[in-house]
Amino acid sequence: MLSPQDNETLVRVGPDTPMGRFMRLYWVPFLRSSDVEVDGQPHRVRLLGEDLVAFRDSSGRVGLVDHACPHRGAPLVFGRNEHDGIRCVYHGWKFGVDGACHEMPAEPANSPMVSRIRIKSYPVKERQG
Repeated sequence: MLSPQDNETLVRVGPDTPMGRFMRLYWVPFLRSSDVEVDGQPHRVRLLGEDLVAFRDSSGRVGLVDHACPHRGAPLVFGRNEHDGIRCVYHGWKFGVDGACHEMPAEPANSPMVSRIRIKSYPVKERQG
């Protein structure tokens, strides 16, 4: 019989838990490849206690990123999927499949702020459709 503390350790899979860190070492199927269209509507995904957004960029790469824009927390599921990234509808920040910020409308292209901003992202592999 497990103690309540051991049981909590085994069943919690959030990002900062022992089982969460363990489960993130493995691939987790989450969406059919055919459901994610190029430059199509982003999809809400909830994996291992995290709210994420899946999208396919203009180059056909699939991204799995944090659900909220780091600027004001706007939901990226309502973002525009355009030109190799997902753009937040609130202030227009654009992120690639790797979570790196590509554009900020109020900043110049070579701004150090643009290169520093990232959102959490996970690698995605397409297998068996």
